[in-house]
Amino acid sequence: MSDFSNGGAAHGTAMARTKMLVVCAVCIAMAFVLNQISLFRMPQGGSVTPFSMLFVVLAGYWLGPVWGIITGVSMGLLNAMTGSTVHPINPVVGFVLDYPVAFGLLGISGFFRKMKFGLQIGYVAGVFGRFVSVFMSGFIIWGGVLSSADVITGEFLMAAAGFSAVYNATYIVPEMIATLVVISLPAMRHAVDEVTKIVLPPAEYAWLVAKNKGSISINARIVTGAVVGAVGGLGFVLAAYIRRLEEIAIIQYTTNHELLTEMPRIIRTIERNTQQILALQAVGVIFIALGAALLISVLAPKNET
Repeated sequence: MSDFSNGGAAHGTAMARTKMLVVCAVCIAMAFVLNQISLFRMPQGGSVTPFSMLFVVLAGYWLGPVWGIITGVSMGLLNAMTGSTVHPINPVVGFVLDYPVAFGLLGISGFFRKMKFGLQIGYVAGVFGRFVSVFMSGFIIWGGVLSSADVITGEFLMAAAGFSAVYNATYIVPEMIATLVVISLPAMRHAVDEVTKIVLPPAEYAWLVAKNKGSISINARIVTGAVVGAVGGLGFVLAAYIRRLEEIAIIQYTTNHELLTEMPRIIRTIERNTQQILALQAVGVIFIALGAALLISVLAPKNET
């Protein structure tokens, strides 16, 4: 059987390529619509959405990495052109790394489609790629701001890296975990399988299903429950870390008289961040409860499917 992992290599006809374009367009549309629904939004941009990243990953899973990356880049450009936040300090870096590059990297899921549990593994790889991109954006922007402000020493560049990692993890990681749980459910796996049957030719569908064949074992549920619970606990740690960074910023501003004029803006930011910290703690409670439920489910295992 031919290897179909190179995207459109197995689709030589114009009709097949048109079908692939339609699939990409539908994935872009679904991702864009879901991306407009914010379950949790950070004050400087970035939000937890109801599975918007999944549809870009699915494009890579169904059609291969090239089409997945094209879908992600298109989604990122569309998102950037419709009112999304671009940081005013360095708009070029913010635009490139936060949108076309970040969303395009979701499409690397296609490189993992021939593995067992390829959708889940590809999703994690794609989301990690997006995280690296937005982390670099935040580090370059905030690192430049901190290093140019003479009141802050070089050690605070590490704080910039930590802040960027924590800040972006607070909205990317919860959505990643929630999506992994959902796509691992038998009903969702069946739904994806049925759509895959429509999207791909019969031979390629059979090849992809054979490569991804597997079930969620008891051990996998234990690991997933432990990871989800740990992420919930991490939510509380991240909330405390963000609060600590705010305290450091306040100290820096209050000890430098030239920056006292910025205090009203800092106070408003802290008020907004307080709401976000409370929301982060609430998300932590939800994930801890979800992790506990998965672990408890192991005590009364059902027949695997």
